[in-house]
Amino acid sequence: MVYLLAAVNLVALGSLTTPVLAGIPLKIDDLMPADQRATALATVLTLGGLAALISNPLFGALSDRTRGRFGRRRPWMLGGAVAGLIGVAALSASDSLPAIMVSCVCIQTAFNAILATAAALLADTVAESRRAAASGVFTAAAFVGVLPPLVLTALLPRHVDLVSLVMPVAALAVVGVAMTVPDRASSALPTAGRGRRQTPVSRAFAAVWLQRLAMQSALSLATAFTLYMIIDRMTSDPVAATPIAMIAAVAGGAGIVIGAAFGGALASRLHRYMPFLVCGAVGLSIGASLRAVADVPIALWVASAVGGLAVGAYLAVNLALAMRVLPEGRAGTYLGVLSITETIPQVLVPLVAAGLMRLGQGDPFSGASDNYLVLYASAAVLALLSLATLPALRAASRPHRAIDARSAL
Repeated sequence: MVYLLAAVNLVALGSLTTPVLAGIPLKIDDLMPADQRATALATVLTLGGLAALISNPLFGALSDRTRGRFGRRRPWMLGGAVAGLIGVAALSASDSLPAIMVSCVCIQTAFNAILATAAALLADTVAESRRAAASGVFTAAAFVGVLPPLVLTALLPRHVDLVSLVMPVAALAVVGVAMTVPDRASSALPTAGRGRRQTPVSRAFAAVWLQRLAMQSALSLATAFTLYMIIDRMTSDPVAATPIAMIAAVAGGAGIVIGAAFGGALASRLHRYMPFLVCGAVGLSIGASLRAVADVPIALWVASAVGGLAVGAYLAVNLALAMRVLPEGRAGTYLGVLSITETIPQVLVPLVAAGLMRLGQGDPFSGASDNYLVLYASAAVLALLSLATLPALRAASRPHRAIDARSAL
């Protein structure tokens, strides 16, 4: 069951990859003059980001309140898969900027509905003792999901519209199989009279949320403008810089997958979460620090791998801890809110990163005007600052206390 829900996560994230990275930019390039395409693309992607920001918690909350013969989560997963396939097909047929905008919003809304309800269904059905391991598999699958569309797009650059449909079709098939996962349709809705007793749990969830936001922001800062850094520090040639950047991305992604899978499994075996949160933050800080002084490809690749391993282990345990402190019957709402921590950095971090690189007297390693040392050092500091939330998570990280808190609601 865990692997089936992880497969849902994989195909949902994979379905977003080709449209966002290639389909929409190419459509806009065909329609818009060269001096207008950057603004048009930024507008479309911003609208899509806002749709993702809203839809994930929205559909999570709706699924908490859904009652019917098919359960709470499954109807929204299936509806998202169908709507997502329609949205991608509409994008392929789009011949105007408004049509592209509508298609992008539809795609983000639909597949985020799948992501929200799959995570909530995982929280509903996985036993407490297995949640860290399950979260590791679930998190790793999300990063694996971007690889097939990237490979297909690279192999078939002239058939992006066709490639864009591959993962949505797979998503419809996988979600169809996932309709067999037990869905607790009879779970009672949370009542107003239980609000006061949920306060300790809500406080712990707020700490989980803040820590994840800090870590996701640090990760975004640590990986921002990598290609430009390689050009300025290592190659002075965009063509030569591209494979170096791709290897760094693969090293970081592989690290996240391995860290999530093995870190989550080990946390479940040890029944301890706090060491993994600490190691994740410290590891990301080390990776960002190595990146801050990297001036040869091997140093960048090592930094990417170290940061990826740390982030993978952290994300698995953070998700498991979030599921542990959820109020009963509110998994969809709370996990949807948790997903916002991934969207906010996508919107804000590029602007913050651009400002940070203007600080100081330029980059001391390359002499370029963009100060990569300040950028990546800021990421290292922010990762360490995420540890400030640990006192609020100490009690929740102990299994017996977390279970007592849940049973008291």
